[in-house]
Amino acid sequence: MHRLSSGSEPPSGAFRVVHEDAGPVLHLLGDVDEPLVGRMRAEGVDERALVAVHVASVGYIDSAGLSLLVRWAQSAARDGRPAVLRSASPRFRKVLDLAGISVLFTLEDDGGA
Repeated sequence: MHRLSSGSEPPSGAFRVVHEDAGPVLHLLGDVDEPLVGRMRAEGVDERALVAVHVASVGYIDSAGLSLLVRWAQSAARDGRPAVLRSASPRFRKVLDLAGISVLFTLEDDGGA
């Protein structure tokens, strides 16, 4: 378990895709777990098309959520573009470090939320 914050995050996970000039940005909220990843897939979210993922409101992420991020980062690398994580908290960054995957991402503090 990777509980990242307490307090204001939604009680269960949610997501939304915001279409910006550069392309689609995935906003993750609350618990990013297997049920949420399944809902994203069922609703047609294709991580390969994303230009960034906004993680400021993530309260928890499990292996399914981390796997989603890794697949996205690998796809971006194959396409020669960065996998940009926006507004990652210090605790979220620590989870990436502990999982050994922080090198896959470009971190941006300005989330453009």
